[in-house]
Amino acid sequence: MMKLLVSTLFMLLTLSVSAQFSLKGKLRTLRPLTIKVTDLAGKTVVECPVKSGEEFKTKTVHIKKDLYNVHFGEYSEMMILTDRPVILKGFLNEDRPEESSMEFDGIDLYMQYMDIMTKFRASGSRRAVIQEAVEKDLVIDPVVRVSLMYQNKGFFELDYESYKRILDLIPENEREAQVVKYLVDEVARRQKFALGQQAYNFTFVDLDGKEVSLSDFKGKYVLLDFSASWCGGCRMEAKKLVSEYGELKGDDLVIITISMDNREKDWRRMVEEDKLPWVTLWNPEGFTKGNKQNVIQDAYGFYQIPFIVLIDKEGKIIARDLRGDKVKEAIEKARKMDQF
Repeated sequence: MMKLLVSTLFMLLTLSVSAQFSLKGKLRTLRPLTIKVTDLAGKTVVECPVKSGEEFKTKTVHIKKDLYNVHFGEYSEMMILTDRPVILKGFLNEDRPEESSMEFDGIDLYMQYMDIMTKFRASGSRRAVIQEAVEKDLVIDPVVRVSLMYQNKGFFELDYESYKRILDLIPENEREAQVVKYLVDEVARRQKFALGQQAYNFTFVDLDGKEVSLSDFKGKYVLLDFSASWCGGCRMEAKKLVSEYGELKGDDLVIITISMDNREKDWRRMVEEDKLPWVTLWNPEGFTKGNKQNVIQDAYGFYQIPFIVLIDKEGKIIARDLRGDKVKEAIEKARKMDQF
């Protein structure tokens, strides 16, 4: 009996060790390079040198199922990895990755991800294809689901409600991966500008140099239009608003255009050229591109302009990311609700 227990224990230990992650194989390359795996925080998980035509193997480590960045010399690719060995072979051209021909074994979840991405690209990058997978497919792995969203943010609504719907599809016991924690953190961060939340009370200067705050207009609907002189889409939205202003204006509504121009003179020129008849303010921080946001962008949760928000009489956000006819519809809907 003791012999059987020892043998069983040895088998379990062997299986546990063999299930650990490592990266190994043989590649033909243009030159010696380093293969490295980093997590989403940039921390190195494993790395080892690779010489063309020679066997290589990283150290063996335990990893969590997650989205990682795999670096092949100067070339890198985001991949979903699990706590099992990955074997690769073939030809790698790090200068022109499209000419590479590599085969992988041990990346089943990443292949699930790639199957969906292949369908998405074959559709001509139709937004509905990837949204269907992320928001409605109930059987795909949680890390695959969030990785699809993480890698294709531009095809999803970026408001709190959309992010929360995706997070609600992730079981509590499947939220340890860094890519899922990103979603958890984003949901918590975006809650402050969710529909029904109190809008951030800014203070900027108007054309006369007077400080104007959002709180000055409590008791009125406030339509916030974040714009800039260099933004063609913003100017088009302003033109449409100007044409409808006579119909929309009233004692219960204030329209405020907040310029995100870096230079005051560009803001003033825009106001004059577009003949904006409502309150116009200038945010001297300007517009921050990329992943970093300035104070007002972070407070209202936007990365791109035009960005239009409707705030109710109590200072709460009731509609956001409005465009075209949606602006008028949101104002009319709010006014109708006032009648009940």
